[in-house]
Amino acid sequence: MPENHIPIKLPSKCLPYKDVDPSKIAIRTLKGKDEKIISEMSGENFERKFLTLLQNVLVGVDPSVLTLGDRLYLAVWEAMNSYSKEFTLKHECETCWQTSEFTVDLGKINSIDLPDSYKQPYELYLPKSKQTVTLKLLSISDVIKVDELSKAGTNVWLYRYAYGVESPGKNIPEKAEFLEELPTKDLALIRGFHEKFYHGPKMEVSYECPKCGGAGIMPVPFRLEMLFPYGEALTRNFGDAI
Repeated sequence: MPENHIPIKLPSKCLPYKDVDPSKIAIRTLKGKDEKIISEMSGENFERKFLTLLQNVLVGVDPSVLTLGDRLYLAVWEAMNSYSKEFTLKHECETCWQTSEFTVDLGKINSIDLPDSYKQPYELYLPKSKQTVTLKLLSISDVIKVDELSKAGTNVWLYRYAYGVESPGKNIPEKAEFLEELPTKDLALIRGFHEKFYHGPKMEVSYECPKCGGAGIMPVPFRLEMLFPYGEALTRNFGDAI
């Protein structure tokens, strides 16, 4: 195992990956050269830049084949271990409708694992069209391709799901055409497959409103600031050490 790398267990349990030994996967915390990559990230290049970042810090698996759930899990892990577990955000209380600032402990975000019974490709029967399809979970490389199509002006609504279809269809255009002709009830089942087998951090935490005492569940959206604290976030997390 490379120096400074530590073993990490992915929420997918590596079930979607071929010839990958879960015990050989390891990661290291970020260095200055990694922060340099993060500083270049934007909405236009995030998918590819984040893949480059993972290629720098992860061993034991090709990061391009990782599921999106595993990618988010690694992003949150790096945020906690390379910077801080604490992340501050504003939320509107669902009881009094007033906005307050909350400090979230990222370490308290629960993670969902794929069930041990999951097998890929996954067979799914579509009752409306009376046929069986085989599906897979989307990978980072799939999302990069969808992102490129979107930038080229393509409507990628069905293409996103086409990349998750193993059969029928020999190529992505054929798979997208197959989805176009599916009854919406069958298409909903395909979309439901990705929902059912979601894995990774469940990006929400409980909160108690400081203004009214009301309690609820607060979403914790992933933000680049978690991986690259600056301004108030930088001062709040590291100011006392300076």
